[in-house]
Amino acid sequence: NASASQYSLTTDLSYKNFFANFDLFSGLDPTEGFVSYQPLASAVNSSLVGYLGQNVFLGVDYQNKDPAGRMSVRAESNKTFGQGLLIADLAHMPGSICGSWPAFWALGVGEDGKAMWPQAGEIDILEGVNDGMTNSVTLHTGEGCAVDNATSPLGPNQANTADAQMAFSGNMKTGDCNIAAANQDKNVGCSIAAPETVDGKQLPTYGDAFNKAGGGVYAMEWSSSGISVWFFASNTTASSIDLKEHPDTSTFGTPIARFSGSGCDFDTKFSNMKIIFNIAFCGQWAGDEKVWGQSCAKKTGVAKCADYVRDHPEAFAESYWEIRGLRWFEKAKG
Repeated sequence: NASASQYSLTTDLSYKNFFANFDLFSGLDPTEGFVSYQPLASAVNSSLVGYLGQNVFLGVDYQNKDPAGRMSVRAESNKTFGQGLLIADLAHMPGSICGSWPAFWALGVGEDGKAMWPQAGEIDILEGVNDGMTNSVTLHTGEGCAVDNATSPLGPNQANTADAQMAFSGNMKTGDCNIAAANQDKNVGCSIAAPETVDGKQLPTYGDAFNKAGGGVYAMEWSSSGISVWFFASNTTASSIDLKEHPDTSTFGTPIARFSGSGCDFDTKFSNMKIIFNIAFCGQWAGDEKVWGQSCAKKTGVAKCADYVRDHPEAFAESYWEIRGLRWFEKAKG
């Protein structure tokens, strides 16, 4: 007798299933980065993709000066997904390195498989730039999707933060998911920053902190009532939660991010989601003059992001994804 919050595994994208279910995008970077996305043959040839034991490896060139953009990969699932639960068990993510812009995300596409941005929605599950240490969870949509900074309890037995009333533990930075929202910078969307600590303990959600903790598990649920993202560090009690067969989100505790409320129709603003892992450099976020100037210009001694990325391949040895498991779940019917 499955509970309303219980899911069943429908697609396992782990290990040997990964490359059969993902294509490598090799077009120009839509975010105008200093990056050269490689097709599969070239990526294999240059050891940008492969396996580490039974884990999937996705990395970048850290040996050559690349005048045309650093060689990297952008893996996109070749099938799309409707509402459900995505769970990624990650052993390693690209480190907190000046110039880098890694992302694990989902992009809505039209019926023909072509990107329909932002009308079909975008869900950035794990993303950051440069030397950051915390994840930002962000949604991008067209008009008419705003979310609440919700403060209603998730349920009587789900309070694992100091304040039982908080529906998520992160900090909402912007609440309008529309990329053209009048009162926000262009393309910002609605964004929640993961908390740096929960219950006085560091929460290693991104980059070097994440890797030092041995990685972790990200879970993203998309349903009619909203989009939530949970994070479990590898060194936490999450190992007792079923994340492989029949996960039940009511056992997950408080998410780091939850987008909900009557101001957005989550059935229509998001559709046909492709799963994507990529590693970009510089571009519209990491390479923005103000962003680069926050700490990286001083730290690297290089005034422009692209110049640093071009001339310092050795800086990017830790710019890789290592995926232990990737699974899609759906609610049992009936």
